[in-house]
Amino acid sequence: MDADGGKRKHSFRQQPNKRAKAEDGSALKSGFGAKMLAKMGYKGEGGLGKEGAGISEPIQVVNRGTKGGIGAVAEKSEQQKREERRKAEENGDKYVDTSEEEREERRQKKKAKARGEARTGPPRPKKTLFELEAAGMHVPPALQSIIDATTGASTPTSGVSLRGSDIVPFENSLQARVRRDLNSFSEAFEQLQIESQSIPPQEYALQKELEALERQMHELEDLQARIESLRTGTFDVVCEGLKSLRAAYPSKPLHRESIAVIHPHFSKAIASWEPLEHALETFAAAFSEMADIMQPRSRRIVSQAYTHPSEALVSRSIADGEDTIKRGTTSSYESMMLKLWLPAISSAVTQWDVKNPRPMVHLLDVWKPLLPPFIAKRVLEQVSRKLSTSIHEWNPRKFKKSPHTWVMEWLPFLRPADLDPKGSGLVAEIKRKIRHALQSIDLSKGPLPGMEQWRRLFGKGEFDHLLTSHLVPRLSAHLRDNFEINPAEQDLAPLEAVFAWKGLISDEVIGELLKAQFFPKFLEIVHQWLSSEEVVFEEVQTWLAWWRNDILQEDINNLPSVASGWNEAYSLINQALDLGDARLTDLPAPQMETAEASPETPQFAKSISKEPQRPAPQVEEATFKDVVEEFCAEENLLLIPLREAHDQTGLPLFRITASATGRGGAVAYLKGDVLWVQNKKDKSVWEPTGLDEALTAKAEGK
Repeated sequence: MDADGGKRKHSFRQQPNKRAKAEDGSALKSGFGAKMLAKMGYKGEGGLGKEGAGISEPIQVVNRGTKGGIGAVAEKSEQQKREERRKAEENGDKYVDTSEEEREERRQKKKAKARGEARTGPPRPKKTLFELEAAGMHVPPALQSIIDATTGASTPTSGVSLRGSDIVPFENSLQARVRRDLNSFSEAFEQLQIESQSIPPQEYALQKELEALERQMHELEDLQARIESLRTGTFDVVCEGLKSLRAAYPSKPLHRESIAVIHPHFSKAIASWEPLEHALETFAAAFSEMADIMQPRSRRIVSQAYTHPSEALVSRSIADGEDTIKRGTTSSYESMMLKLWLPAISSAVTQWDVKNPRPMVHLLDVWKPLLPPFIAKRVLEQVSRKLSTSIHEWNPRKFKKSPHTWVMEWLPFLRPADLDPKGSGLVAEIKRKIRHALQSIDLSKGPLPGMEQWRRLFGKGEFDHLLTSHLVPRLSAHLRDNFEINPAEQDLAPLEAVFAWKGLISDEVIGELLKAQFFPKFLEIVHQWLSSEEVVFEEVQTWLAWWRNDILQEDINNLPSVASGWNEAYSLINQALDLGDARLTDLPAPQMETAEASPETPQFAKSISKEPQRPAPQVEEATFKDVVEEFCAEENLLLIPLREAHDQTGLPLFRITASATGRGGAVAYLKGDVLWVQNKKDKSVWEPTGLDEALTAKAEGK
């Protein structure tokens, strides 16, 4: 504080450096920075850096105004200019001061502007009053002469140019106003002349438009009168009237008007319609004939060959002048079919017996060319769901009627996904059912009904794979266990059970079955017969001929695998004849020759001769879980994985329940071919349970 007790005041104004520095920087060569540079090897000459390419002078400080901020000084300092000049000289370039050039350019522009050298375009030529009057412009008398108020003399303006070098200098504001008025009148007159040239074409166009509107008004009046006359007629009268209306107006859209007069008749027919009894063929035929009247061109169904709606049922095209329908909306025809036709069909599908497909197929055959795609899709989805339910409920072991009797007629209507036997649609479900049936049917009853139709549906390759994987091993085991050779009383039933599948399985497969299971037993009996003392060779030959000619057919006998068996049998007879009585002890045992298979002959002998068959990796084999799932499906039960494991075995747990919510029922796990179910009273106890009514009762909570 000061001596007088006040606070000391400090001034923060920028003070000039008391030690004046020379302009050339000589005073800076002995400071602290110079000493540091000297220690680093700088000798005081040239630029900084190892190569001397840096600055050679200290950075110059430039004073700003007291209120100027950073960047207020835009020009370079003298030190920066000297540094740039030095570097330019070292590089052999010429230094150019850009700030000086810019200032010089601005000075030159300013001088040119002061001399009036600004460039302007040539003035637009103007007409005199005389020329304007000759062109037809009426000039008011007040503008025909200019009165000089100073002298009282009148100067005519007829020859005065409105703009140019011969302009008469006006000396007061009145004269200037007159001149401006003449100028504006001249420009307005010229503009009117230009506009007058376009009046006749406009008048002609308006006249044509008026005539078109009058014709359209007359057409609408005539159309209204005809439509009103059709409202009280019968359906046949309405159809004939609409056809004559189309003949009178071939290019006019009539879809709204036609639906307006047809709707009452169609609504009345739908009210008492039984779709499964009759298909309203009269209305369908009339709608087909009047398709170009009832449907707008942008929504017209042009394809008569049926394809599924998901495969582009219709082809749409917008014609010129057509009253188009916005996307996302329905036309009058589509609205009528949606509100009248679709509810009746949906109700009929609900009541329809799926095992009697003819009425519903006939109904869709009649209406399929007339259905909008979204309506056809909804109907077919409803039919497909009902077909899927019927296939799911079909049990080949209980129901004698095969699904082919009600599914085959729907094949043209099904989606491609439903027809794929390897997918998850309708045909794949049928394939799964047939696969389980082949594993459990009684072979003595012959093939399942409809197998020929399923082969055409699945395809030969897929069908052959199905039979080879699930039927052929069972036929082989059936021959092995049930067929015996008995010359005295031969039972052919097991062999006939195999031949019943002829045509479904290839002859080569049957030949391999005979080679694996028939001929070993047959040749053993022949060997025993020939080794006995009471043998009569004629009887043996007769017996062989009976087997070969009467039992096995010629196409089977010609197979290499079967021919080798017959060759071995006749070889035994020849050997027995050659040995004579020594045949009793020396006749060799029969040996089947291995026939070389042709490229088209599959090798089944190894897989047939051994039972049980070792499954190949690509062959589908039914597991015990599949059997449980099939049982649950037949009993309307749910098999739900619980994402838990059994404490002791670590096997996954399932819940078998009859509730649609997935609750209740019984908890079980699968171990081998046994189903273990948890005891409800003591949950630590697991009991083996069969696939019978007891399991169904537990699943239902009884």
